[in-house]
Amino acid sequence: MLKKQLPIFLFILLLAGMFWSRALMSLTQGVWCIYAIAMGWKQLSLKNPLLIWSLVPMALWLLGAYQAPFAKSNADLALTLAMYPATAVVVQATAKEIRDHHWIKIWLVATIFGVAYPIIYFLTHSLSSVQDYGQGKSLPTFMDTDHVRFSIFLCASFLLLLTKPILQKKIRIFLAAILAVIIVFLAVRTGWAILILTLFLYPLLEWKKLQALTKNKAGFLIGIALALIASAYFFFPTAQQKIAYSIWEWKQFQPEQYNPTYSDGTRRAINWAAWQSIQEGHSNAGWAGIPINLSQSFFQLFKGQSTEFGWPFNQWLFWWMGAGWWGMILFSVWLFYPIWQGLKLREPGLVIWTIAIAISCLIETTLNYQYGAFLHVFPLALFWQRALDYRASELPDNS
Repeated sequence: MLKKQLPIFLFILLLAGMFWSRALMSLTQGVWCIYAIAMGWKQLSLKNPLLIWSLVPMALWLLGAYQAPFAKSNADLALTLAMYPATAVVVQATAKEIRDHHWIKIWLVATIFGVAYPIIYFLTHSLSSVQDYGQGKSLPTFMDTDHVRFSIFLCASFLLLLTKPILQKKIRIFLAAILAVIIVFLAVRTGWAILILTLFLYPLLEWKKLQALTKNKAGFLIGIALALIASAYFFFPTAQQKIAYSIWEWKQFQPEQYNPTYSDGTRRAINWAAWQSIQEGHSNAGWAGIPINLSQSFFQLFKGQSTEFGWPFNQWLFWWMGAGWWGMILFSVWLFYPIWQGLKLREPGLVIWTIAIAISCLIETTLNYQYGAFLHVFPLALFWQRALDYRASELPDNS
């Protein structure tokens, strides 16, 4: 009984930590990894490509750690990257029933709680909320009001509803449609991009199954889904205000001026400073050296102004600054490797989620946050391990 219930309990704690407490998340991560090794070490195999892939970030971390081995930033990033092998070990060692049913249902329940908070806030503060969207702000969410990561969480829920047969097909499609509308309503552009990506890629990767599922009406249903999302723009003032503000803000950007109240302008300015630092030869500075070089470059570009940001808003610029161009290339190979595995194993979720996270990494250093790394590796590990289990069941039994 304990062997079955404890990983479920730890998963609930992990999601609670992701929503409310980084300390709880870190502690639970360590506990569930130790538990998985203790209870399922016989099942672990270094031949498992998921496990090998999850260990690679710890090796790549060394490329930016040796420059200042005792810097606190090294330990912080190591703790974040440790989420990959920890999660892979747990997913590989946990019973298939828990992995494919209990965890996903808990994830979806967390989704209900997650979306209830901003929706209730909007209903009780509708006028001020619309005004806030017009000023570049968003509705309050969990995850320290991190709207980008929260939208990634919701998109993971959407993809799980499409691909995991935990409920009846009609119910899953209905819930996925509602969630898609909510993602549009929350008006976080990263969520929009991942949602559109999923709606286009999933039919391409699963067209035969989709045709069988809907009796040759797959294209019609996909068209309806896209029409609903597009029409949401005309019904949701949050989406209208977000688009209007984004267009206005991009017009305000001046190359030599910096206004920290602009979200997109801040991203462009920080990334520009990072690029200039790289061009001046300040790459491979180590994780501890990134804030120093970024601050110096920013000071020069924006006439003595300073910034509180310690790394660029782009995952590739971060790796280039910290580990050099070769570190950035190795990081890219690692990041996109699951696409090849997904095509090889015929697992669309693996392909879609890898590209989705890469999209988020263009405008945010998603994987520098512990909960960002978890949002990357957990759905990916579920898809990957399911595909490996299915492939193993197809192999002839030589016993």
